[in-house]
Amino acid sequence: MIKPLARLLLCALVLGASPTTRACGYDMAWDNPFQLSWPGSFDVALATATAISANKLDPILAITGKEGFGRSYQWLNQLRSTLKTTGIPGNVSILLVDSGLWSRLRGKQTLLLQSHTQGPVEGDRVVLLSEATIDALLAGRLSAKEAIHLGVMTVNNDADGAFLQQLDQALATRSAES
Repeated sequence: MIKPLARLLLCALVLGASPTTRACGYDMAWDNPFQLSWPGSFDVALATATAISANKLDPILAITGKEGFGRSYQWLNQLRSTLKTTGIPGNVSILLVDSGLWSRLRGKQTLLLQSHTQGPVEGDRVVLLSEATIDALLAGRLSAKEAIHLGVMTVNNDADGAFLQQLDQALATRSAES
């Protein structure tokens, strides 16, 4: 049987994470989701649970390990692709509060997705949301403005609201094409 540390290192190698990255819930080394260090992440998690209880957001099956990371990476890549079609520039850090997975969209003409990042870079717009929220956004069951209103998503460093408006436009375009 593989020892826990060996399993974590193997997971990091398979998933392409560097040794300097922080563990997330998909690595099975992140034991307490209430220890999230980013301000507002607990509020988003609580709002997500409330929205699910009130039937305003559909629950999703919790998946951990490589399969969970794969599903989240697919959602994040779909979001990257959606944002790219509307010309939204990079410098966006995204925290999936369920797992503690930080990812970053960077670049101007080619929007690149980096996963397992350390967190936001200075000047990044910071998006906090749950897996249930990103699933609902991409499926067209929830707009970005509705997600903000429910508290299941926050966007920091978007003083003029331009990013939120572009995100809503990109998601609406995606829904219309589906």
